[in-house]
Amino acid sequence: MMGITRYTRILALFDENRPSLTVAEMSEALETSASTLYRLVREMVAVEMLESTVESHYRLGPLFVEYYRRIVLTDPLIRSGTKFLEPLATQAGVACTAILARLYGKTVMCVAEHRMPAATFKTSYELGRPMPLLRGATSKAVLSSLPKRNITALLADKASEETREALAASFAAIRKFGFCETRSEVDRDLIGIAAPLRNAELGINASVSVIIEARSLTTETQPQIYTAVTATARMIEGFMAEQLG
Repeated sequence: MMGITRYTRILALFDENRPSLTVAEMSEALETSASTLYRLVREMVAVEMLESTVESHYRLGPLFVEYYRRIVLTDPLIRSGTKFLEPLATQAGVACTAILARLYGKTVMCVAEHRMPAATFKTSYELGRPMPLLRGATSKAVLSSLPKRNITALLADKASEETREALAASFAAIRKFGFCETRSEVDRDLIGIAAPLRNAELGINASVSVIIEARSLTTETQPQIYTAVTATARMIEGFMAEQLG
């Protein structure tokens, strides 16, 4: 393991199924010697990236809570968009979860969310969870905000030429109409309606979306939801632009 990757590979081992690990378990998972990992773990404990628990186990440390606060306070997308999620959910007029998401490497990740109490359904989009690039309105709206060369690079090993051409046409439609709608692409019986967000000067490619049950989208509710999502996107972009001033 080299450079920062030495640490990120260790951190990536922790999740809801493995909240704590021993060095021996890390060694087996990473196929790296225990002696190397003991040294790395000591370094990570020293800066509170990890903390020691009982029976030689380690878990993620409080450093990440501190830096979560820092990113909430400083990230222009989160600062501009989070305040609009609750009003968006209300304006949609149906039980929904409102999502603010951004490009994250070769995935899309939710960076803020607001779930209405009436939205009892479960969605795979969760704060901090990387999601597929090519499934769901939330992800497709993010992709549509990218320059063509960036899209080509991202999809080079993920889609055939025919699929890329079809996606290019769908992205053009998203830019034309201002929103994207998909059904059951991520979660069965759920619909995503998303609008792209972009600020080239801030280097932000993102989307704002609502996730609703399929039965909630009717000819009566469609116009209100579409308008709420697209209008919210324009307001968020406006607030991001103000941060440049």
